[in-house]
Amino acid sequence: MADFALMTSMLPAKSRSVWNLKDVFQSAEASVLGLSNALNLNHVKSAIVVMIDGLGYENLRQHVCFMRKHLGENDFAHCGFPSTTTSSIASFSTGVDASEHGLFGYSIFNRSSAETINLLSGLDRYSILDYARVDPISAQSKLRVHAVTLEDYADTGFTVATMAGAEHHFAQSVHERLEIALALANSQPGSLIYVYIPELDKEAHRSGVNGSNWEQLLGEIDYALQMTVSKLDDSSGLLVTSDHGIVDVSPTSHIFLDDCAGLSDSLISVCGDPRAPYIYLKDSGDLIDVKAQLADFLTSRALVVEPRELVAQGYWSQTLLEDDDLIPDLVLIAIDNAAIFHRQYSKSTSMKMVGHHGSISETEIKVPLLRFGGYSSSLLVP
Repeated sequence: MADFALMTSMLPAKSRSVWNLKDVFQSAEASVLGLSNALNLNHVKSAIVVMIDGLGYENLRQHVCFMRKHLGENDFAHCGFPSTTTSSIASFSTGVDASEHGLFGYSIFNRSSAETINLLSGLDRYSILDYARVDPISAQSKLRVHAVTLEDYADTGFTVATMAGAEHHFAQSVHERLEIALALANSQPGSLIYVYIPELDKEAHRSGVNGSNWEQLLGEIDYALQMTVSKLDDSSGLLVTSDHGIVDVSPTSHIFLDDCAGLSDSLISVCGDPRAPYIYLKDSGDLIDVKAQLADFLTSRALVVEPRELVAQGYWSQTLLEDDDLIPDLVLIAIDNAAIFHRQYSKSTSMKMVGHHGSISETEIKVPLLRFGGYSSSLLVP
């Protein structure tokens, strides 16, 4: 049997020497208010923050484009763990990490209600409040906060958790969304403007980041952004960032936990992301045996860790461990370009995806942080 103590000890400590995604939106807010901020952003009359879902720093580096030309070696932030939309955008919009805001995964299991909860799309504007612990910046800000996105997200629970109190604007195309943001920055000084671009992430899940479809879409978004920057008044600042990067995974690199003999009898749920599954056990007394069994089955393809180990290495805080109803017993962290499923608990659509994220690789947790307009001369060293 594999030495699972050795496997779990391989979890590296979280880097504390770089900016974090949770600092980005609140730094932009502070810059409009003329206050000091974590990113050292200059004082501007209005701020635009563009969130391009699924555009990792390493993903962007592979392509020659306008954004790539402006991407220096220090122009990045870390999104936190897990590297997934739910946790990352909640951290971005609240200014605290996943342990504090409560939306600590794509999906989790609630032991009290005995159900798996999709925190991104499975909750309405009322039930999300059972899980979101912190009000978003948009609900507390002294500024006028605008959110420019797709109408599909107008009244979702996740929108309430991340952009409550914002004035919402909707447009179908990326170009139109950026045009709205630019017009708001110019016409309403003292505004903090959020622009959400989910299209690239959706394409990455469908076809991966190494295909022509993703590259073409990146080019279209890049050009729209370049046109926006060319019209940007220097008295306004514009930031471009993302919530996570993407790793392409071949079907031959899929790992199925139900192939681990006897494991399924111990489970009540497997959720989270395919590159960072959360394991919930029927009996916590089985923890040591199941941990050893999983370490032996996964070998070097993934780490098997307890939540307390994620706390010890700086990925989560002790606060998260206080909720026994929600916290998983074990977390699997993919190391190779693998995706981990359980046929009983995983959706077939998930198993068809090419692009995945959730783990702690640099490709997944390192996101671009580009500065334009009134931000372009900000200090570039954390």
